[in-house]
Amino acid sequence: MIRSDTISPRIIFLALLGAAAASLLCLWVAWCEFPVYSWNEARLAPAFALRHGLNPYPPLGGGPLSTWIYGPVGILVNLPATFAASTADALHFASLINFAVLILPLAFIFLRAKDLRLGGPTVRWWALALAVLLIPRPNLVLQVADHAAIAFGLLSCWWLARDSQPTTAQLAIAAVFCVSAVWSKQIAVFLVAAQFAHLFLRAGRSAAVKYFLWLALFGLISAVLAVWAFGWENLWLNLVVIPGRLPWADDLAARLIMRPWALVAQIGLPSAGLIVLWIGKLWPKGETESGRFFQLTVLAYVAMLPVGMAAFLKIGGDTNLFHSWDYLLPGALLAWLAAEKLTLRSQLRMLGVTVLAIALRRTDVISFPSKPFTSHLDAATKLVTAYPHAVWFPRNPIITYYADGELWHSEDGVQTRFLADYGLRVADFRRHLPRNLQAVAYPSVVEFPFAMPLLSEFNQSTKLPFWTLHTRAARPPGKP
Repeated sequence: MIRSDTISPRIIFLALLGAAAASLLCLWVAWCEFPVYSWNEARLAPAFALRHGLNPYPPLGGGPLSTWIYGPVGILVNLPATFAASTADALHFASLINFAVLILPLAFIFLRAKDLRLGGPTVRWWALALAVLLIPRPNLVLQVADHAAIAFGLLSCWWLARDSQPTTAQLAIAAVFCVSAVWSKQIAVFLVAAQFAHLFLRAGRSAAVKYFLWLALFGLISAVLAVWAFGWENLWLNLVVIPGRLPWADDLAARLIMRPWALVAQIGLPSAGLIVLWIGKLWPKGETESGRFFQLTVLAYVAMLPVGMAAFLKIGGDTNLFHSWDYLLPGALLAWLAAEKLTLRSQLRMLGVTVLAIALRRTDVISFPSKPFTSHLDAATKLVTAYPHAVWFPRNPIITYYADGELWHSEDGVQTRFLADYGLRVADFRRHLPRNLQAVAYPSVVEFPFAMPLLSEFNQSTKLPFWTLHTRAARPPGKP
């Protein structure tokens, strides 16, 4: 337990100051960079669809197609961004929502942890700032359904670990968060196995049975509401059938080495660290809140690792699927701080960890953009002015929404249907494109525009600032 009488305010405050300043810099850089990625528009489009009466889970032949093959919780989380006045504002708002989903659960855990109570607010805030620095960078610049699943999953684990014998209210709250996690990303269902194992080992069979009943109740209520809102066939197709039909990567070995540093940092090193703790008999005990939370997050780490790796090896999967590290990070950090007595050596160790974390994020720390990267949106405004209600941005559905007042296909959604081996009729495809289509605009970095073979008449490309514009070739004079 942390002893307040051994705290050296200068050392602890220096660690807090460094971690807080670096984390704020990283958040600023991520906020500026967020609008650049068309991925974020694709993930925001289903919220616009829902707000304007479109089913974000279209049937075969329906649309507009998006890449959303996850639960509706992430759509609901993004709804506030749909009230923004422009594309840029919507993306800025979505970035703040993404930050909140990533950071608020960590803040709730560290600021309310019983075992850090004697450490004072400085240690708590330092722990939160350090955790932000250790969040994988892609999580900050890209919004995905996984973030909501992890957020609710962490909160669910926290409520189960607070007491050795969870109360009925704690079991109910944990069940609500767990069901929300599963309705965020389907693979979160494997978290339930970790939680049942924890309850059986720590609280006994009775607590596990009660928790199962709460899960069943809230799961049934949420399922009824989801079916009522979106339709059973639509949900089954988009949440079960299509993800199941997505193929495995052609070269699994190449897939594994595609993200070597993420695999090392999020899986290799944490796994080695857990083995060292076990062999060295340094495993936190379950008599304390921090010990129980650590043990449960380890179970979550183990339970989520196989399904995360399997999803990563599918077409389209990426490192956001490695939920394991995101569970282990707060559990390990809390257990470490709860065991420290903050002697001079331990305080210097905290300062050293801060320096190491800042070094890992040095690229963000030393870069300081003066404003968000939205020049491509200004260029897009000129395009939609030149082609009013007649240009399709296959990878930027929010641009076309604010230009046309309607949502059109997201290319990623079209591609997902093809990868799932569902054909797309030309009439169905063109039904959800601008009716007076005259041009197709891709980000200039796109080398292989997937949808262009479906629009073969747009066979002339022009390089513009930030965009490649595909139009119909001009007919020579005298040609019909």
